[in-house]
Amino acid sequence: MDLVGACTAFIHVSDRGSFTLGAAAARIPQPVASRRIAALEKHLGAPLFDRTTRRATLTQFGHTVLPTARRLVNLAHTLEHDAAQARHTPLRLAVPATCTTHDLAHLTAQA
Repeated sequence: MDLVGACTAFIHVSDRGSFTLGAAAARIPQPVASRRIAALEKHLGAPLFDRTTRRATLTQFGHTVLPTARRLVNLAHTLEHDAAQARHTPLRLAVPATCTTHDLAHLTAQA
């Protein structure tokens, strides 16, 4: 199960009170949002939304877990950002002062 994707759909639907509008905000088809939320509900063991009305209203359980879902999605975005920055961080290498330029060139060529 894609926990981050499911939580993203959950957040967008809860913010907009509609599966259709929430799916559009998440840039996924409405059936995909519904399936992701259903999988999340199964995974967590309780319904997140009251589906008896035309609006998608959060259950008490949904209200309880929504802040944690928001933190999870924010942390996932932070992880992606940090990973992108880490890929662009220059590699620092310490070498003994006794290494000659020739030795360093040879080391670089082999690396």
